[in-house]
Amino acid sequence: MRKYEALIVLNMKGAETLDELTAAMSAKLTEAGAKVTDVTNVGRRTFAYESNHLKSGQYMLFAFEAEPQVVRAAREALAIDERVHYQYYRAK
Repeated sequence: MRKYEALIVLNMKGAETLDELTAAMSAKLTEAGAKVTDVTNVGRRTFAYESNHLKSGQYMLFAFEAEPQVVRAAREALAIDERVHYQYYRAK
């Protein structure tokens, strides 16, 4: 298993709290086959320009261990979730 980091920018315009969103994103990563080891709240940041009618987003950093094919499955699972504005993955 390899170590990865996922930076996920969340759309906070919904009715869910940050804890609920974080738990949901961790659950989706786990369902894809990843083992989430750490979650860091990077904070709410204002975008340089408005993107998809959003002026800011909540940045969350998820550290996890997984096989390489799991990253693709996680990316696809989160891409269709409207609560996820942006996602970026990198190997540690």
